[in-house]
Amino acid sequence: MEGENQNANVNTGANNEPAGTNAEQNKNTNQSNQGVQTPISFDDFLKDSKNQAEFDKRVQKAIQTAETKWKAKNDEAKTEAEKLAQMNETEKLQYQLQKQQKDNEEIRKKLNARDLKDEALKIATTPDTAFDPEFLNLFEFENMSAEQLQEKTKLLKSIQDRIVEKAVNEWSKEKPPYNPDPSGNKPSANEAIRKAMGLK
Repeated sequence: MEGENQNANVNTGANNEPAGTNAEQNKNTNQSNQGVQTPISFDDFLKDSKNQAEFDKRVQKAIQTAETKWKAKNDEAKTEAEKLAQMNETEKLQYQLQKQQKDNEEIRKKLNARDLKDEALKIATTPDTAFDPEFLNLFEFENMSAEQLQEKTKLLKSIQDRIVEKAVNEWSKEKPPYNPDPSGNKPSANEAIRKAMGLK
């Protein structure tokens, strides 16, 4: 018993140190043992000249891209304004009418595409004409007519049906029963039982 008490005192003696010291040492030991690195701040990350150079390069590239886009948009607006300034009243009206017609055509295409997409989804989910709706991602609805949609959905349905039929046929093929004697000379059931029992 005395030996056990001395060991207990030795073990608990280490815990009598100031609380912060032992806890910090354990924490540091655990971190070094686990290979855990403390996170660094962004400013500390940029203190490395390689990181700073890469960051500066990416920021400069982003600025140049934004400037190029802005300049292109601004030049387009200037060009249109210059065109309008050189036109007489009749030409301005014709130009604006053409622009309005072009905008209306774009809107019509988008509405048509939305309607065709809705119709295609309905076809893809109707039991009689169903096929995998993922195939609809292959369609360009803005450049498609209703007749083309019907043709393409019928084609997809027939392709999918052929694939399914082929898979079903492959799975349903029956394997021949096990035959240990390929010559076809099978003993009768009675003979097999008698032989198994050691009878003649």
